[in-house]
Amino acid sequence: MPHLCQFNFHIRSILEQASPVEIGTIRQSVMTCQQTAICTVDYFNNTYGQCQLYSFPFIGNRLDFMSSRFPLFDMNNMFSMVTMLSLFGDVKPFENLFFACIVRGLPNLKTLEVFNELEQQEKGMITTNNPGFGYLSALILFDIHMDYAEQLLCRSRLPCLTELAIHKQVLLTIVAHDSQQARDNCSKVENILTSNKWCDSIDAIRNFSPLVFH
Repeated sequence: MPHLCQFNFHIRSILEQASPVEIGTIRQSVMTCQQTAICTVDYFNNTYGQCQLYSFPFIGNRLDFMSSRFPLFDMNNMFSMVTMLSLFGDVKPFENLFFACIVRGLPNLKTLEVFNELEQQEKGMITTNNPGFGYLSALILFDIHMDYAEQLLCRSRLPCLTELAIHKQVLLTIVAHDSQQARDNCSKVENILTSNKWCDSIDAIRNFSPLVFH
């Protein structure tokens, strides 16, 4: 392709029993293309490794299976057009500061999915300055520790939230806590998907999210 001037890419590789590889080695593989590239590498406790290679500037609208080691949310609004994000962690928990970085780096985020069953370790650092996801309309919280439901529903501002997917018992715990921030966040929710049917809890949930259609 002798006339190709620019090649925009987002390459994601997942390998089982992945051997450690230097990021510089991976980046060097695209240097000959005169293309600016950014690379991230993760190794998970489930024996899988993940490598993501991006051209710069990033033009995609989604990021999948990002960990707390992902270092690029603050880089010159590089990912400001991303609207869909999934977070995965089985090595480190997602702390309050990590979510604050996401709010700053992904101002147009509309869908957030979290996979992490590790308890947060920095709860003493939580502030009253709740991060606000201004456009987030869908939140998926199935395979999580309770801390992340509290982080996102009780200690974050979600003014546009209309869809919530969550483990039933986690939802009932949030309802029982009855925090004003969680009530505000769930006041516009119309669709709730839970891990088990919630017919036996319909009154409590509708009292918390009055627009929910069951």
